[in-house]
Amino acid sequence: MDPEQKKSFKALIRNLLIEMVVYGGLLIVYFLLALRYLGEPLARMYSSNLKLYAVMSLVLIVAQAVALEFVVSFLFDFLGLNRLTQKK
Repeated sequence: MDPEQKKSFKALIRNLLIEMVVYGGLLIVYFLLALRYLGEPLARMYSSNLKLYAVMSLVLIVAQAVALEFVVSFLFDFLGLNRLTQKK
């Protein structure tokens, strides 16, 4: 492994660890907030309108993914960390 590959590999591992820590923390916060504020409305929706529940669940999943990606991208830019892919 040449020095450039070692540097790239170390950056990959560092970025992966940072993302795992950020995602883990945000996942815990999201879970607690969703459980507290969305648990009862989603349970009622599940009982009354299963199709709407399915759509809202998918919307929540997509919104969570977009928010997590935004936060991680912001942190990488704020901390000045290199990305392995180029922004366009």
